Amino acid sequence: MTWSKLLEAPPPLSMPSLLAFMERWKPGSTQGVKPATADQIAALAKPHGGLNALPHVYREFLETMGASTGSLRLTFGTTSISALLEDREDLQRERPDARRYLRFTIGEEDEFNTTGRRDTDDIFELFHPTPDGRDAAIIRIHEEDLVRGKGEVERPFPTFSDWLRTIIVSRVVFDAEPEKQTEYYSLGRKPETPAKTYDFLTRLGFSLTELGASSEVIPLEHTEYGAIALIRAPTASIPRTGLRLRARDKAQQRILEGVISEHEEELSGG
Repeated sequence: MTWSKLLEAPPPLSMPSLLAFMERWKPGSTQGVKPATADQIAALAKPHGGLNALPHVYREFLETMGASTGSLRLTFGTTSISALLEDREDLQRERPDARRYLRFTIGEEDEFNTTGRRDTDDIFELFHPTPDGRDAAIIRIHEEDLVRGKGEVERPFPTFSDWLRTIIVSRVVFDAEPEKQTEYYSLGRKPETPAKTYDFLTRLGFSLTELGASSEVIPLEHTEYGAIALIRAPTASIPRTGLRLRARDKAQQRILEGVISEHEEELSGG
C-alpha cells in the first residue's frame, strides 16, 4: 500500500486481527483474556447515550477483553469493566459531561508515585469521532482535573486504535527477551518524515500487519527477516518522528540496523 492509499483508506484495527498478531509473535499471550458481558457493556454505555455512543472499536475491545487482558498489561492502572462500573457507584463524585467524555482506564494507586496521586486516566472525547465513525480522539488527565478544568491535558495517542497498536507492539514484541534488542531512532521534525520513512521501509520489504495503521501510528513487518518496525509521527510531547525496530534474529536485525543507519540522515531531512 502506498502512502497516499494509506491516507485515503487507513486499514482499521479489529480484535480478531489483534489477537492473531499477539499469538503469532508471542504464543500463549492471549490466554486469560476474558470478554465483558453484554449487561456490563450496556451498563457502561447507558450514561453516555447507549451502545451506539461507544466507539465501535472500543465496543469490540470490551467484547474481547473487557473483563480481563490476562497477563498483558495495557496501562498503569486498569481497563477492567468491573472496575469502571464499580467506580460509577460513587454517586457523590462529580463527573465530566457523559455526552462528551467516557473514561476507559483508571489510573493506578501507587504509593511510590512521585506526584503523590494515582496515575492519570485515559478518556474518550466522544465529540471528536474519527471520519469513519469507528473510533474517537482520546486524552490523558485525572478525571477530577477534567471536571474542574485544571491540570494539563495530554494527547499521547490520537485514538484508541493507535493507543492499542502501540501498546500491543511494545509489550508483545519490543519488550520481549532478550532485553536491549530493540533499536530506537529519533528522526526529524519535518512533517514529511513519516511518509519518507514508510516509503523507505516498504521498499525494503516491510508491509502492514494485522493491526492496521493510521497516518500517526504504523506497525510494519518484514516476513523474510522476521522483523517488526513501528513508525510514530511527531506529537506535542515528542516532536520528532520515532522509529522502533526489532527482529527475532539478532543477525537479521544487524543487517536492518545497518541499512537504516546509512539512510538515517536522509530520512530525517538532513
